[in-house]
Amino acid sequence: MRQITASLLKINEVYKIISWNSYAEVFVKNNFDKNLKNQLSITEVFPSEISTKFQNDFISSDAVFQNLYSFSEIENLEITCSPCLDVEGNVEAFSLCLKLTPTQKSLLPESIIQAKNIVENSSLAIFLSDPTGPVIEVNKAACRMFGYTFEEFKHLSREDIVLKNADLKSALEQRNLAGELRHELTGVKKNGETFPCEIHSVIYTNHNGEKRTSTAIIDISARKNQELITENIKQAFQSLFDYNPDAVYSFDLEGNFLSINDSAMKLAEGSREKALKTNFLSLIPSEDKAKVINHFTKAVSGEIQHYETGFISFKGSKKLLQVTNFPIYINKKITGVYGIAKDVTRQVEIEQKLREERNMFRAIIDYIPDHIFVVNQNHETILTNYGFYRNYLGAENEENSLGLNPKDFFSEEEALEIIDDNTRVMNSGVPIINREDIIRNFNNEIDHSLLTKVPFKFGDNKKGLVGISRNITEIKQKEEALESLNQELKKHTEELALSNRELEQFAYIASHDLQEPLRMVTSFLTQLKKKYNHKLDEKAQQYIYFAHDGATRMRQIILDLLEYSQVGRVPNEATAVNIENLVSEVLSLQKKCIEDKKAKIEIDSLPKLKVEEPLLKQLFSNLIGNALKYYSKERAPKIRISALEKEKYWEFRISDNGIGIETEFKEKIFVIFQRLHRREEYEGTGIGLAICKKIVDNFGGEIWVDSNLGEGSSFYFTIPKQF
Repeated sequence: MRQITASLLKINEVYKIISWNSYAEVFVKNNFDKNLKNQLSITEVFPSEISTKFQNDFISSDAVFQNLYSFSEIENLEITCSPCLDVEGNVEAFSLCLKLTPTQKSLLPESIIQAKNIVENSSLAIFLSDPTGPVIEVNKAACRMFGYTFEEFKHLSREDIVLKNADLKSALEQRNLAGELRHELTGVKKNGETFPCEIHSVIYTNHNGEKRTSTAIIDISARKNQELITENIKQAFQSLFDYNPDAVYSFDLEGNFLSINDSAMKLAEGSREKALKTNFLSLIPSEDKAKVINHFTKAVSGEIQHYETGFISFKGSKKLLQVTNFPIYINKKITGVYGIAKDVTRQVEIEQKLREERNMFRAIIDYIPDHIFVVNQNHETILTNYGFYRNYLGAENEENSLGLNPKDFFSEEEALEIIDDNTRVMNSGVPIINREDIIRNFNNEIDHSLLTKVPFKFGDNKKGLVGISRNITEIKQKEEALESLNQELKKHTEELALSNRELEQFAYIASHDLQEPLRMVTSFLTQLKKKYNHKLDEKAQQYIYFAHDGATRMRQIILDLLEYSQVGRVPNEATAVNIENLVSEVLSLQKKCIEDKKAKIEIDSLPKLKVEEPLLKQLFSNLIGNALKYYSKERAPKIRISALEKEKYWEFRISDNGIGIETEFKEKIFVIFQRLHRREEYEGTGIGLAICKKIVDNFGGEIWVDSNLGEGSSFYFTIPKQF
């Protein structure tokens, strides 16, 4: 600028002189007696008349003009004004060229030439045209901007270089009314490419009285692109604010809300209007206020803060927030504080529950008496329970047992066996379940254990193993003692079975061999009575009666005893038996007794079973016979025979309305030779129910009685379905 011989100055939009060349400095000093180094306004340099007219011209022409101002009688002050653009096409200042010219009209062409030179060398695209549209003259910048030559411009209309739309129509109407225009439109280049531009246009009258339009066009593509980038960034940050799932907000330096997003409003449970009139400290519980103020103060001083605090919403809901505060800088000055808050109430509750669950899990595994341990693929313990680290390793706490290898507490040989065992389980994925092992504890004592090892994977596909070892040393000792007892019991059982067999053999032989002598005694007593009865006195006859009666009863006892000893001695083949038919056969054998006592017999539906028929017939015969024998003299016998199917057996019932049995004798009646009545009242040997019990035992069932004295009895017995 200082290499040009013209007097040039640069001013801003409020006429402040911001730079000049040396010619201007001399020009102002000589003609206006002013020193430019005093940071003057151009209006302070010019006389008031010139200053006023200059400001009017500056405003009316949009700072693009060349005018003469009366300076003296022989000279005019010629001022040429044009805008100065930055690299983005924005007007950053205004250039003034000052020159004193003679007042004679003959000198005017020189001024016009100078003005044309300024226009021609301007970076603005400048058009001189008729108001109706035809181009009269353009500068080089216009040709470069649109891609047309001067000759081509002469044949173009304004719609050829400015996109025709509502904006253009409105702009022209505005210019025609006001005489000037400053507007943003869309330019169209020769190649059809469009670009945003800013147009400064003014209508004036030339020295010939003709209407002319002077138009300066600035390509604002760079500025628009920058504005678009700025707007996109602004919208991106606004989206980050508006749609952030966390609460985002800002305060002034006093802690009053300046902005608050929807997530924050949801958290605050109130209206935005109310929130923007609120100081954030009113939402902080008293116990956290001092802490929060301290963090806020540090944020105001420029430090980023992270902390947790309680929070009370407008509705009184209590929550826990995780907060980040950081300062807001505008022009490198802190003007407020941003905040981002995450509601971690639920998260903290879950973490607390997980801690409680962890503590409960810890307590559970520690209270389990088994030894529980978890090892990783390096065979290091990563979890143990009390039973393992205290009772097995002898450690004071779990920490002292973690990270240990079997080699740390076993002999080399034992450790290698355990490591190989663990490796097989982890690599194969096949668990070991309840395997009996012998392990040496920390006291060097041998323990029997029941060991389970289950493989699992964790983390990044890492292998591990959970083990449970139950000390069964005491159980093994008891098993050994029990085995010894069982062997001894087996020996006694075998001895008892042998004794029973010998006893049964003896009873069978004795009863069988006693029958013949007893028959001879009975026979001779009968003959004695028949041949010598008339020679014997009454007493002798009584003796013979007693002897005969005793022999008869003795024979019945022998027969019953023989029958008892034969039960199960020689097993019969089990066959399919229709129980209803079998009971009918038993009743037919006792038909006379039933008729004599006018007994009433009821038979329910009875099943078919595969059993030893002779034994079952004897069982029913004895029980039905007892029901007929022990009837009440006050009423006729009533007997009911029924069966009930269970899951694994049949339950039979024979009930009567007889004399009943006292409770204390319910077990005694099944013992051999046990009688509850004198022979004079009810005959019998006391072996019948013992035979019944032996038959049921032989079937693998049970027999019992339910009875009340004077109310009758119900005898029950069971026969397994698999018999």
